[in-house]
Amino acid sequence: MDTNNNKYSTARLAGREHIPLYPKNFIVLRIVQLVLAVIVIALSAYGVSLLAFDGDVFIMVVALMTLIVTIYHLVAEFSAPAVYNYWAVLALDILLVIMWLASFALLASEVAAIYSYAGSAVYYYGYSYGGLGAASAWAGCLAAASALGGVEFALFIGSLATHGVALHRHRKAGLHCTPGAAPSYPTAGGSEFKQTPAETTVPVQSYVAPQQQQQAYAVPAAGYPQQQYQQA
Repeated sequence: MDTNNNKYSTARLAGREHIPLYPKNFIVLRIVQLVLAVIVIALSAYGVSLLAFDGDVFIMVVALMTLIVTIYHLVAEFSAPAVYNYWAVLALDILLVIMWLASFALLASEVAAIYSYAGSAVYYYGYSYGGLGAASAWAGCLAAASALGGVEFALFIGSLATHGVALHRHRKAGLHCTPGAAPSYPTAGGSEFKQTPAETTVPVQSYVAPQQQQQAYAVPAAGYPQQQYQQA
């Protein structure tokens, strides 16, 4: 029973003692991150196939990283809890927040320049179809990838905040980052008291040998030979 935080339960299944308790819909957030990463990979790959530049390649790499990280989250939390580490989850969420912010902002600035150039070409040269139309479709895919990158940035801010709160409660309850570790609680002196299973002692029964009773011998009657009695 949790003595520090009555609202946070320390009860866990065996092997899942190190996994914080998340809201029930947190898994939906991870799945949405995974699906959007796959879409961004497809859009940016189409862009790279026509013309590779830094913003397009960058956001594709970030989407591939997101794909790997979200698969790790799902597998570690639901299939292989032994490989779960909440410090690794925290570090990966922080990394992807930074990477998505940088990638979608860079690609958005470059797509804006592409649209500006395409608009000028139509205005000055009257190009509105053919090669310029294909370029507009290509730029549209990159714009969609940039927009989804912004959505991924917002989603990872949400997952980082959710994981941070769950991690704080998990640590405050005295739970640890390794499976099978018993919870520890702060004592009055500031040190941690780690709860361990109570030691049981098996009483040892002592054996007391029964006292042997001395055999009483009858006194020979008068006239009976003493020597014959001893020989008998």
